Amino acid sequence: MARFQFSGSVRIGLFAAVCLLLVLQASAYRLVSIDERSLPIPGLKTLPMQIGSWKAGGEQSLDAGIAEYLRPDEYILRDYIAGGRAATVNLFIAYFRSLEKTYGPHAPRICLPGSGWLETSAQVTRVPVPGPLGTIPVNEMVYEKSGGRILVLYWYQNSRNIWAEEFQAKLRLLPDLIRYRRSDVSLVRVIVPLQGSVPGTELTDSLRFTELLFPQLTDRLGASK
Repeated sequence: MARFQFSGSVRIGLFAAVCLLLVLQASAYRLVSIDERSLPIPGLKTLPMQIGSWKAGGEQSLDAGIAEYLRPDEYILRDYIAGGRAATVNLFIAYFRSLEKTYGPHAPRICLPGSGWLETSAQVTRVPVPGPLGTIPVNEMVYEKSGGRILVLYWYQNSRNIWAEEFQAKLRLLPDLIRYRRSDVSLVRVIVPLQGSVPGTELTDSLRFTELLFPQLTDRLGASK
């Protein structure tokens, strides 16, 4: 897996540039009137309740305030538990049909610190997946709170592309609107509790789960490049 790490100064510079880009794009969007295509809901709730050796315990719901703030058109929130082991994977997928009148995907690196989690490491990793893509870029992050640690993998996906960087979700909005008359996007997040200070078998578990999950996602969300 290829991994790319960013220093604090680089992150600050990127954040400032992203904010400027989003402000400019929001202004440009108000000047453009495009009738978006009517898109069907992808059917996330039809994702299998068993993925490999992992079985879901049932559907969960977002807090009402969070759901109202994010306003996804469809989402799933499930805990998958590996058979014969205590390994647990928390899967959250949120689908947004259009970014015109919604906040859109809420990046875990924004919402987790707001819940008291401290980011201790972050990098972009290319994860092997089946199919013609070969690998996909994902954010691989470790968070800590009250002595507990979690490993978080997340990425953004739609029928046109897959990417890891938060700003791309908004940055792609206007070009997609003009070219495809659509601005749909999904956030896919996988969380695994850590037993130690650094990922070990938990990383192997999360990567294997992602590998098994990915074909199910492409069937519903698509991914062409």
